[in-house]
Amino acid sequence: MKQTHSLHSRMLALGSLSMAFSMISGAFGFFYVKVFLDIYHVEEEWFQIAQTLFLIWNTLNDPLFAYLQDTTNYRFSRTRRESVLYASPFFALAFVVPWFPWADPESHRPWVTGCHLIFALCLWDTMFTYVGLASCCLFTEISRDNANRVKLIRYTQIGSLFGSSSVLLLQYFSDQLQNFTAFQYTSLFIAFVSFLLMYYCGKHAHTERELEDIESPDVKELFENKDKPTQKYGYFTLAKQIFSNRDFIAFVVMNFFQEFHKTFLSNFFAIFADQLINKDLLSPLERSLFYGSTAPGAKVHMFAPDL
Repeated sequence: MKQTHSLHSRMLALGSLSMAFSMISGAFGFFYVKVFLDIYHVEEEWFQIAQTLFLIWNTLNDPLFAYLQDTTNYRFSRTRRESVLYASPFFALAFVVPWFPWADPESHRPWVTGCHLIFALCLWDTMFTYVGLASCCLFTEISRDNANRVKLIRYTQIGSLFGSSSVLLLQYFSDQLQNFTAFQYTSLFIAFVSFLLMYYCGKHAHTERELEDIESPDVKELFENKDKPTQKYGYFTLAKQIFSNRDFIAFVVMNFFQEFHKTFLSNFFAIFADQLINKDLLSPLERSLFYGSTAPGAKVHMFAPDL
């Protein structure tokens, strides 16, 4: 198999993934708390239940998806690139799900809104973790050369910078969430653009391993028998062993509190800022620029995500 994919095109593909990741992850973390509290008026009890389940699932799914991608040979997890390719529409969908209510806030059915929040958070974290794990591995597998990895950092940081503008766009076009219909349409546009960027990455982010001569007997056997070391035990058997491992439990507890701290700081920022900064002090454009520059996606590097 000839190396028909240049290093530049593969770096550009990873940069596009970084942009897409930043676009939807920054906007999701910034808006979902405010939307469910101020627009949908979710009850406090349901909000607390949803956040607790979200934190628990967030701490458990990391090693499970890492195991799935590394030890199975399904088409959607055969390579890092294909993991991104097949997950891209579901990741974009996970971003859109919270912005379309399942019930009228005035319908007096709080359990529907509560279930909506639980489903939205769990679906989001599932896709965030799955794509995030693949993106972290792509960064190290596209090139073994340290100089090339420095260039990759530049591509991904530029992509993250452009992607962080999604919060600004949503704030500006929705007039600080006053026009929720405009917010919904803008979110659909952002989801579609992020899907295209992730799809492009899934098509072109070939790793050095993929570009090697897979017709070689040794390499071909390695690809075809990717899941042989784990054939003795089923996925759920190994998952049970992982859950009962003492080191895994320690990691889960640590990650739970880390995620709790991060979620509190990033997701409630908009609510605190609205209360502390008088609306007369900043114009809508200035407030949008301020929120956009402080959004989670603008600061967090894609390859050090809270996975």
